Amino acid sequence: MGTNKISQQALIKHKAEQEQINHNNILQALVRIKNGTTVNIQMKPLGKVTVHQLARESCVSRASLYGNHKSFLSELEKINVKRSIGVTEKRKDRERKAESDRELIKKLIAAKEMLAQENYRLNEENKKLKRHLEALISQLGSKTNIKGIK
Repeated sequence: MGTNKISQQALIKHKAEQEQINHNNILQALVRIKNGTTVNIQMKPLGKVTVHQLARESCVSRASLYGNHKSFLSELEKINVKRSIGVTEKRKDRERKAESDRELIKKLIAAKEMLAQENYRLNEENKKLKRHLEALISQLGSKTNIKGIK
């Protein structure tokens, strides 16, 4: 029975050592994720890092992350919040620019409509003035002819 107890203690010691190694691997992986210098995963420039990606980066199983290292998941969430702030700001900037562009387009369409109406009005006035000018020329020509006859 003495060997069995020694084996159990060796197994417990090995398990504790393995947990410490996993702990260190997860810490290092979180630092690499935070710095954007990952080794085992390819991160998108923006967006969340999943638990699966943390597990791959740290070479620790997801089950171990959820079971023995849950505190690191809150650290991962904090990192994701900081990463998403950049995403949110960029999205807000894009939305503001898009809204500004939409407003500009509306103003340009309104200006185009106003110019089209003004152009129509001026064309009609021009036609009217041409008719009036033709009538005056016609009257002038008839008066000249009358004076020429006398």
